[in-house]
Order: sequence, then C-alpha cells, then structure tokens
Amino acid sequence: MSAIVSLVRRPRQAGGTISLFALMVLAGPSLLLALAAGWVGHGRLMGERGPRAFDGFQQVRVKTVQTQLDQVRGPYIVVMGDSHAERLFLPSLCGLPVVNAGLSGATLSDILDLARKITLPRQAQAVLISAGTNDIWVKRGPGTAEAENRFQRGLDSLKQLLSGWTERRALIAIPPVAGKEEASFPRAAAARYSAMLARSCEPRGCLYLDLFGEAVDIRAPRSPFSDGVHLRDYARFFREREAEICRGLGIPAGR
Repeated sequence: MSAIVSLVRRPRQAGGTISLFALMVLAGPSLLLALAAGWVGHGRLMGERGPRAFDGFQQVRVKTVQTQLDQVRGPYIVVMGDSHAERLFLPSLCGLPVVNAGLSGATLSDILDLARKITLPRQAQAVLISAGTNDIWVKRGPGTAEAENRFQRGLDSLKQLLSGWTERRALIAIPPVAGKEEASFPRAAAARYSAMLARSCEPRGCLYLDLFGEAVDIRAPRSPFSDGVHLRDYARFFREREAEICRGLGIPAGR
C-alpha cells in the first residue's frame, strides 16, 4: 500500500506517465477488478436508472405533496397520477385550489403507493386521476393477461382507498402520443386500458373524461406535444371543459 501511495505522489517529482503506468502494473488484478466494478455500477445506473432514481424521486414527491396538503385551507381538489398530472399547471378548478400530487414515471401501482403514504387534512371535494400511460409502455407487456389483471386490481384498490378521501372522483383517459411514439405506447393498449378506467367509474360519484382525444391534430401549425409523449399545454383542455367537469362532479363552477 505504501508503494502505491509513493507512486501516486511521484508525478510531482518525475514524469506522471511512468508513475501512472507503474501504478497500474503494481495494482494489477486489483485495479482491473475495481475498474470492472465501477463499470458495472455505471451500467446499473444507466440500465436501472428508472427504479433506483424513481424511488428517491417518489420519496421527495411524497414529502412535497404532503407539505402542500398541510397548507391548503378550506375546500380543495387533488390531481394525482403520472407525468401528465405532474406537468399540469392548474392552480384552481371549479373555483377551488388544486393540490398537484402527480408523480412522473408512475404506474397505477406507484400512484396507489403514493396515495397510501400521504394523509389528507380533511376530505377533498374531488380527486382527478391520470393513469395508464406508463402501464401501457410496450416493455411492460401491456397485452398480457397478467398486466391487464394487475391494472384492474390497482383500479379496484384505488377506488377503495379514495372512498375515504372524497365522494367525487374523475378518471382521465390515457392521452394520445405522437405517431413516432406509438410503437412504445400502442394505441390499441391505450384504448383497452382507458376502457378499464371507464368501467371502473360507478354511475354516481365518478366521472370518466376523455380530455385529450383531440390533441393529435396533424393540421395544427405547431405540434401539441413537447416531446412526443407529453402535451405542451394540459391546462387548456381543463379550462375549455371546466364547466362540464364541474357539473359532472357536482361542484358549482366558479364556486
């Protein structure tokens, strides 16, 4: 070990190239093993970035959402779900403040997990949910019976949990994606999973909304997408149909 330290310090006195080479020769297998381990670690960070980074991000979002809930006063609405929810800038709806509990990258299971970790100060006037896009990602095998059954079980569990949160909820159909992204997020899968969302809405106390169906407009001078998957302006669709949403939820618009 002292020899390695000596070689590391020697570049100040002699040529750094010889010392570095000597260090590599001396370290031999140990150095190669360390480099290999570092590369594997790098690969894991790149290849498994989703799960590892997502866990930390989820913890931060839980704390952020809880802090916002603790601050809200009076009646309020909660918007929760995936990145479509998190990217929504909607300070108010139906005249009520909106708490954004969106979680980018979340599947329905992740949304349910987040919901279990936060505590509402009192019942919300309504909860709006955007879910499904990450569940229909082709790498998750959305066409399998296992995946569809898991999604349905998640909907059943979420319905039961939200029954203690509010008397009103809205489920939003999976937004479309740009044509170049349809291989990753199949349109047929989006239709099937959106149908499950619609069926999970009971006749009273639940509203199914297909808000973004018209988002793909090839005649528009500017693409409605910011990156092929996410829309540039989510709030516009809510504002354009705010009266309908409030009426469907049983909340007077501009309350």
